Amino acid sequence: MLGFPPLRAFLCSLALTAASSLGAAPSATPSPAPQWHLPSLEDFIEKLPAPPREGSFRDRLDLQDAQARQASMSPEQLAHARETFRLTVFTFSEAVGEGFNPKNYPQTAAFFAKVANDANIIITGLKNHYKRVRPFQAHPSKVAIYVPAEAGYSYPSGHSTRSRLYALLLSELDPAKKREIALCAQRVATDRILAGEHYLSDLEAGRKLGKLIFQSLMRDPGFHASLEAVRQAEWTSGPQKQAPHAP
Repeated sequence: MLGFPPLRAFLCSLALTAASSLGAAPSATPSPAPQWHLPSLEDFIEKLPAPPREGSFRDRLDLQDAQARQASMSPEQLAHARETFRLTVFTFSEAVGEGFNPKNYPQTAAFFAKVANDANIIITGLKNHYKRVRPFQAHPSKVAIYVPAEAGYSYPSGHSTRSRLYALLLSELDPAKKREIALCAQRVATDRILAGEHYLSDLEAGRKLGKLIFQSLMRDPGFHASLEAVRQAEWTSGPQKQAPHAP
C-alpha cells in the first residue's frame, strides 16, 4: 500500500479503517461527509505529539514492548484480540451487559456509526500526515500479524481512538458502568499491540485523540442534542435498564 499514489492510499485507508470500526466488510466505503462540527485536521496536529522518530530510543522501546507482549500472549488474549479487530460500540457489551446489542439498541447503533464516521476522518488524516509504518510491516521478522492486515499507517491507533471515544460517550449514557467501560476500552487498545498492528505510543496517541474528539463533539449543540435523544430513547427505560443480562 505504501506505493499507492497519495489519493488512492488515502481513500483505501479511510475505507478499511472505517470498515474495521463498524464491523463492515473491508470493501465497504463510508461516507466522507462529517455529521457534526469538529476542528480542522491542523488543530489536531497541533495538539497531538508526533510519533517517535524511526530508530529513536522510544521507537526501539516500542518495538521491544510489542515483542514482549506477543511472546507472553495467552490463547485467551489472542482470541480477544481477534474478536475486537471488528470493533463496534457493541464490543462494550462485555462491560455494559449481554443485552447491549444492535437489535435492542438500534438508535444507539445508528448514532455511533455516525460518531465513527466523523472520528475516522480525523484519524485517517493524521495517519496519512505522520505515515508511521505498522510494526508487522516495519519488522516482519520480529512482530507477527494475528488479524487481517489493514491498509494505512500506524499512528495514531484508530481502535484506541474510537474505543476511548466510545467509552467516554457510553459513560455519559450509562455512568454506573463507567469503570467497566473504561477497562474494556483499555483492553481493546492493548489488543492492537498483541495483534501486531500497533505500538504502545500509537495507543497513547489514540487515547489522547479520542478524548480530544469527545471534548470537541460535546461542544457542538447539535451533537449534544443527538446524544440526549439517544439517551431518552434507549437509555432511560431500554432493555439494558430492565434486564442487564438479558440475551
